[in-house]
Amino acid sequence: MAVGGPCSIEGCERSRMYNSSVCYKHKANVRDVWWAIEDDGNAVKPGSPNPSSQEWSAAYEGREIRVTNETYGKGVARLYIDGELRDETDEGASISVPRGEIWLSTELDDTGDTVDIRFRANIFSVKAKILVNKKQIGGDSFVNSPINEKVDSSTPGVGELGLVGKLVMSVFAYAILTLVSGVIFVGLLPHIWV
Repeated sequence: MAVGGPCSIEGCERSRMYNSSVCYKHKANVRDVWWAIEDDGNAVKPGSPNPSSQEWSAAYEGREIRVTNETYGKGVARLYIDGELRDETDEGASISVPRGEIWLSTELDDTGDTVDIRFRANIFSVKAKILVNKKQIGGDSFVNSPINEKVDSSTPGVGELGLVGKLVMSVFAYAILTLVSGVIFVGLLPHIWV
């Protein structure tokens, strides 16, 4: 969506805000406006921010590119172009650790431009990068994976922890083992002193 298009509220002639379907006057009513035509089965109605999901968006030649990622639940990431669902990951993708690979991709029908979404995750966050024809137009900044084709969670190398991830997991495992062995020792201590 671009600045200057008509507000989606019927009868309003004001220009809409950047990355919005409504003007400034109607920003409180944005939940009542469909992102796309209601008849379209893939249309998405915006809702209140969900703490278990993330969203990124960018404008490209009058189109809105929107990416959502569920961090819990089914863990599905989705790519929308002007409210139409164009690609999504499998439900099990949330257990994989993306390292900058392309997880979502589509081609724009009228121009043939390729829209790719790269994801990168670590222990603390998930980042997404929106690219059109391999040029970043939105999202987060991070180093891309050398894999330049679309991948899924079954692709070799996807989901493997890096050096820092392995170190953190080792320290975490050591702490748990130490705690468990300490509890067992304390539980056996009265029997030893008898």
